[in-house]
Amino acid sequence: MTRQLLFSGTARKGLSGLRNLDTVADPSVTRRSGRWCMVLGGTYGHDRVIKLFTAESTRADGGWRIATAQDDPGLAVELADAPPPDAWDATGYHCPAYVRGLDASGAVVERIYYASSSGWDSLYGPYQIGFLQLVDSTWVRRPEPVFTAGAAWERGTVLEPNVLHHDGRWLLRYTAGLATGELPVTGLAESPDGVSGWRRIGTPEAGQFDAHVIAGEKGFDLITSRHPLDSKFTPGDGLWHSRGENPDGPWKTARQIVSTIDGTDWHQAGVWKPTAVRENGRLIVFSTVAQPSENPYVPALGIGMFEASAD
Repeated sequence: MTRQLLFSGTARKGLSGLRNLDTVADPSVTRRSGRWCMVLGGTYGHDRVIKLFTAESTRADGGWRIATAQDDPGLAVELADAPPPDAWDATGYHCPAYVRGLDASGAVVERIYYASSSGWDSLYGPYQIGFLQLVDSTWVRRPEPVFTAGAAWERGTVLEPNVLHHDGRWLLRYTAGLATGELPVTGLAESPDGVSGWRRIGTPEAGQFDAHVIAGEKGFDLITSRHPLDSKFTPGDGLWHSRGENPDGPWKTARQIVSTIDGTDWHQAGVWKPTAVRENGRLIVFSTVAQPSENPYVPALGIGMFEASAD
């Protein structure tokens, strides 16, 4: 099975020569204007505000390059302005997720959903979910969040959004339940416009850190990650793939794409935030990957690519 480390701050893989970007993670991949486009989060140096950047390629399985300024190849282009320092999302654009759909008027819109918080008091949040929307070639930040924790099992925080627009519904998969000693839980909510009227549906799935769904020619693909925060990794941690006839399930028995602890050095500290595309009959999965760093509490992040069986 094809697997490849695309970007890594540790070895400057894919980031060589860039003077404003040294850590990238959380890819979201789609096809736009005849090319593959990856939206990703990134930081540089001691600036902890997560900003958005893009990478492009003519094919999904390789050749990815960070977009840079036309007159300065050492300057990675920021996709949008950073949030105000006193805003609900002052820490920046965590775990971005691109989606194209129809708004309440029936017009086609392009959005990037993300999670964020007002400060770095805790890695566990509380987080809320908002989005940026493309307006006249500019990504405009909506000033208020559109989805916040409300159910008891969410424990006051929602993050890791993955959004699919299908058959008039905006389907939001997200992570909740992040608290020390607790396993993450994924939930599913639907909205008629992706902004308001959210209704939680289905049953929360314990032990999953992310859930991402894409539409195929025949049914849907569900990619999930298992990434415990406060316990040792097991062989079952990593990425999993299953198929279903509908975007909200039920799903067939999942098959593991990659195990976190399969001996690969560049993802031995975790694999999460998957996104997937289909190209030439292949299912290509991208994700955040992590390896140990000098700081035992903060791993070195990067972006990896894996191929899953498209059956």
